[in-house]
Amino acid sequence: MTSKKISRILQWKGVVKEQMSIEMRKAREKLQAEMGKLDGLNAKLAENMAIMDGIQSGPSPDAGKLELLSNYIIYLDKGIKEQERKVSEIMKEVDAKQGALRNAYREERVFETLRNRIAGEELREKECLEQKEMDFNTVVRRVNK
Repeated sequence: MTSKKISRILQWKGVVKEQMSIEMRKAREKLQAEMGKLDGLNAKLAENMAIMDGIQSGPSPDAGKLELLSNYIIYLDKGIKEQERKVSEIMKEVDAKQGALRNAYREERVFETLRNRIAGEELREKECLEQKEMDFNTVVRRVNK
């Protein structure tokens, strides 16, 4: 393989790495958005729990309000569990993309090392050929004298 071919492979690896970086950024943004939703649901739950505590500790708790609030709290709890499941799935996705991105960086470094090694070998071969030509020219000049 020549250093030109390796350079083309490196260009392709760079493009793939950039695409993976963009996907990783989008996945992180999605994770942040879903975590924000989860935080909002938790805040609503805490707020409604405080309201429920206030109603229960009041002088005459209203059973209808307590039942309605209790049902809403159950609804919020189910929503929180669903949102936690979503966040967990997205975290797994982010971890997978991060691993793939890490591998892309490794592959790029491997090909850079390979390209540098091949370029060095090509340079040594070129220098060796040039030295042989110079030696040959020197011998030819001596013979012609």
